[in-house]
Amino acid sequence: MQAPDSDPPAPPAPLQDSAPPAPRTAEAPARPDRGAAASTPPPPRRWAVGLLSALHAPVFTWAALSLPFRPWTLFAVVTAALALLHAATAALSLLPHPLAPRAFRATSFTSLGYLAFLSFGLLSSAVYVASLNRGLGTGIAAALLAVWAVVALLTLPLACWGVASTGGLRLLRPNRRPSPALAALAALALLAALSLLFRHRVAKADVLPVPGGAPSRTGAALREALSSFDALPAPPAKAPSLMTTAPAACAAPPEPDRPTLVVTHLARAKEPESAAVATRCLQPAPGDDPAAALRGALAEALRGPLKIDVVSAVQPLDSPGPGLAGLSLRPGLDGICLAERCLLPWQLIALDAFNTNAPLAGVPDFRFGVDLAVLRRALGEPEPPGGHGPAGPDDAALRSGLARIETLSYAVDAAGELHLLSRIGEPSVPLTEATAQRAAAAAQRYILGAQRKDGMFRYIVDPFTGRASFDGFSIARQAGTTLALCELGSGEGGAPAPRALGKAVQRSLGLLAKLERKAGEGGAVGALFYPADSPGTVANLNPTALSLVAFLSCRDVVGDAHDALIGRLARMVLATQRDDGGFAPQLDLARVAPILGPTQLYEGGQSVLALTLLEALAAREPRPELPPAAAVRAAVDRAMDHYANRYWDHFASDFVYMEENWHCLAARAALGHHRRDDYERFCLDYVAFKSRLVLDEDSEVAPDLVGGYGFGNVLPPHNTSTAGFGEALAAAMAVKEGRGEDLTRDRALMQRVLGFLVRQQWSPATCFACSRGVIIEGGFSESMASPRIRIDYVQHAWAALGHGGRMLGLVPGRSAPAAGPL
Repeated sequence: MQAPDSDPPAPPAPLQDSAPPAPRTAEAPARPDRGAAASTPPPPRRWAVGLLSALHAPVFTWAALSLPFRPWTLFAVVTAALALLHAATAALSLLPHPLAPRAFRATSFTSLGYLAFLSFGLLSSAVYVASLNRGLGTGIAAALLAVWAVVALLTLPLACWGVASTGGLRLLRPNRRPSPALAALAALALLAALSLLFRHRVAKADVLPVPGGAPSRTGAALREALSSFDALPAPPAKAPSLMTTAPAACAAPPEPDRPTLVVTHLARAKEPESAAVATRCLQPAPGDDPAAALRGALAEALRGPLKIDVVSAVQPLDSPGPGLAGLSLRPGLDGICLAERCLLPWQLIALDAFNTNAPLAGVPDFRFGVDLAVLRRALGEPEPPGGHGPAGPDDAALRSGLARIETLSYAVDAAGELHLLSRIGEPSVPLTEATAQRAAAAAQRYILGAQRKDGMFRYIVDPFTGRASFDGFSIARQAGTTLALCELGSGEGGAPAPRALGKAVQRSLGLLAKLERKAGEGGAVGALFYPADSPGTVANLNPTALSLVAFLSCRDVVGDAHDALIGRLARMVLATQRDDGGFAPQLDLARVAPILGPTQLYEGGQSVLALTLLEALAAREPRPELPPAAAVRAAVDRAMDHYANRYWDHFASDFVYMEENWHCLAARAALGHHRRDDYERFCLDYVAFKSRLVLDEDSEVAPDLVGGYGFGNVLPPHNTSTAGFGEALAAAMAVKEGRGEDLTRDRALMQRVLGFLVRQQWSPATCFACSRGVIIEGGFSESMASPRIRIDYVQHAWAALGHGGRMLGLVPGRSAPAAGPL
């Protein structure tokens, strides 16, 4: 029978391995107690408890020391306490010591409490972020679930074992009267539920009056206010852009009962024939027409680009949760105010403020979200509250006085046309034949304008400041950009390439040719090095393989002048091929021998593509400079067999693939002369997996994110990832077309992807604050919340627009040869 409640529980037995029961004595005969024997579990093995606790202790110690980016957070303290309990349990269990069962029990209950603490924190953060972003997104939700699962696996099994083996959970025993502890647990559950409801409420901003009375009518009201735009004085010829990082100074902080508009425009400067940027914060009295206030403000403006930001909502800045302060603002959508000084969303993008938060102290390059200390300085506060002590200001001090603002963003171009913007894109631009061809032509102009006379392409440029850099030059990215020029910029139907494009290709190939270093007997093998005079004789495969692709693809543009170089680079790629068909990542030029090791992303597919193009040329035009076509064909077949059948022959291939875009490009290039069903299927399987990450209307994301390759509303999709997928999808569609398979779903997917890219390209409407010193229009930034433009961002986006547009019939030309027999 169950012992009465008044009887004290028996003390837990000490941990032991498998000690036999104590011998019975005459003075203490054994008394059978079936109920007690059934309810008392055997003690756990001390060595197993000690070993598991010893494994858990360093894991929680690392988490306490490394995960929070500020010391002595609540998470760090609680996690460190759990680590100490695990260490104590391990030590007491392995000694052994009579207190080991009590330590194990205390650690088990603490682990359950820790899991509850983390579960509530993650759920609270998810509720806040989901409410703030109008939908969490399946990717972010899955990431939070994965974090919870890791914590649960580290706590729940061992804790349940510890509780069960050291006396059980007495609150759940039959005939147990309700206790204060059970009532306290129920009260905590109710409090947690109420707290989650409160978190959902605090993420909602207070609405401000807007012109027209509603956001859907604001555009029409602003157009009416701009009716006198044509009568404004013309700006000088060399007027600046509207770029300014100075906060707008309002008469009062934005408030729910008072409209607030911020207008940035050109005004006359003190110097004659010059203009300056002016920012005005308009806050008409409640009940007054905001559009009338805008008409009055335009009396001092020049006829040029205008930027109008209508503050539509305001909310005191709150924290999404521990370690998630960087997500306090939605990237590109939210601005920030400190009292009456406000920075607008586009200004935060110009400052790259949405990539300043470094949440992991041990990984400084991992950045996402905002750093509130940086924002306070940008708002004019010389030092954040709390000073610059070793711990720095806490989150509450950094949030003090800050308010998050939502805006309706509009730009007026030089012709007076009003454009609705979202972040740095134009969400209303549709994907049509005209917009696709215009976007492709603009990307080509950007690339041509980014080249120096020596052939090198500008590597990085800030679209707002115009600061450009050729540092970080990459042979592979130079070659990839040249490849795009030759594939997409050449004349149609065999017509010669435009003269400007032909000169750009010649300059780029000439630059690459100067980087060659010869090796082998008679200099038969060549590899590319940067700088050309760099020491060492170890050549990397990636730059040489992709450069070979560029030389082969550009042969129709520049002729056969580089055939000897093509042959030497081809022999380098062939020399790196392993016996299994794969490729070694490096070649020792002194011995012309491959150096085995793990390969980098992309270089396998680039090597197959290079040899596939070489095979077609060697078969079509046999030349002594080139390797024999039969040898190249055999190498291509071995490589295709390896990547199709052994490269991803493991369990993970049913769930995830890495970046294998170039294999799809190789499969497309081989359609006319070297088809393999298994290699084509490898490409199609890869694209089928990647298509799951393209956001669509069912993903519950903001409309401007549809078609992007990402994980939901919280982190904006990267343009390059989206463009890379578009390239692979276009190649896969060509392969499917050659196989006679249905393309209906692929066409719909491609339309979403290209629609996203068209909206993200820098255009005259979105370039109201772009630098006038370099070409920006036609470029693509890293993402809609990170402004820098890199040459490969533009190259990949253009390739997706060109090849994808051809597959949809929006851009003239073909991307694939006529398919031969399979």
